[in-house]
Amino acid sequence: MSVLELFISPGKYISGYDNISKLGIEINKLGNKPMLLIDKNIEKIIEKGIKSIKSFGEVEITYFNGECTFDETNRITKLMIEKGCDVIVGFGGGKTMDTAKASGYDAKVKIATVPTIAATCAAWASHSAMYTPEGIAHSYYSIYKNADLVYKDKKITSEAPVRYIISGMVDTLAKWIETKAFTGPIKDKNVELEIAILLAQKCYREILEFGEKAINDVKNGIYSKEVDMMLEHNILTAGLIGGIGGEACRAVAAHAFSNGLTALPEIYNRNLHGEVVGFGNLIQLILDGDIEEARKIAKFYKAIGAPATLEDLGFVGLDEEKLEKIINKAMYKGDTMWNLPYEFNFDLIKKVIVEANSLLRGE
Repeated sequence: MSVLELFISPGKYISGYDNISKLGIEINKLGNKPMLLIDKNIEKIIEKGIKSIKSFGEVEITYFNGECTFDETNRITKLMIEKGCDVIVGFGGGKTMDTAKASGYDAKVKIATVPTIAATCAAWASHSAMYTPEGIAHSYYSIYKNADLVYKDKKITSEAPVRYIISGMVDTLAKWIETKAFTGPIKDKNVELEIAILLAQKCYREILEFGEKAINDVKNGIYSKEVDMMLEHNILTAGLIGGIGGEACRAVAAHAFSNGLTALPEIYNRNLHGEVVGFGNLIQLILDGDIEEARKIAKFYKAIGAPATLEDLGFVGLDEEKLEKIINKAMYKGDTMWNLPYEFNFDLIKKVIVEANSLLRGE
């Protein structure tokens, strides 16, 4: 019998409403001298959390440079070692979370993530998506553990621009779309994989059923059970699926195509990660032969205000040279396109991109 090694969950997951002022209590349990990695754009939003941490003693602060690169993680790792920090606390979005995790792992200190948006499951995941300084997808860096603490204030995440929650919902839909593609041919599924599949199906079903109401409630300043559901699915459920299911429940063609679009970083970086993965979802479904489900998802995107075409994402008038760059990047041997359980080639991917881009034509 093979050895099963999974990175299922953070050491502790705390999710509350308007609880940021109590963050210091939990950070103090992890270490005596924290390094705070802060996205400058949200410093005002988290000031109560920073004050709470500072009330327990000495604190070091550094600001995220905006891109999760090995140069940035190395800078922060060295800084923590020089300052004698024993815990890193990352505040912000997915790239800040990934940078905090990779830096903390390399420095061998405790890791805490404090997501201020619910746009990805990065706060939970046991890997970091690494990019070049220009924003081109580089690799996935496994930290071989989850964060020691994920601390979420749902007041902050629900009051962030609605675009972030929409992006997170679309990204979370990929958990089932890609899991189904990867695990479909597996005949003898173990218990862990079956549980992950059930969770992926649950969040997929509930996002499609309750997502539009949740978005309307957020726009109207209403914190409803549907809003709460989306916030938890985008971080907790999405992270748990990858934790329990392992590689079989993570990235396939949808994320590979998202990485492919980073070949044009000047356009890609105007978008959120989940928005681009959303178009990848359509490609994944069409590759799987499920055109009607792809059309259904595209209509859902339109209903909640998510991008449904390349033009919506800003990729207008792609010539052959640019399209070739995108496809070659998506098909790079080290990327997740190769998790597909069937054969594919450049021409097929190109054909599917065109088809995915025209699903809502005439509607």
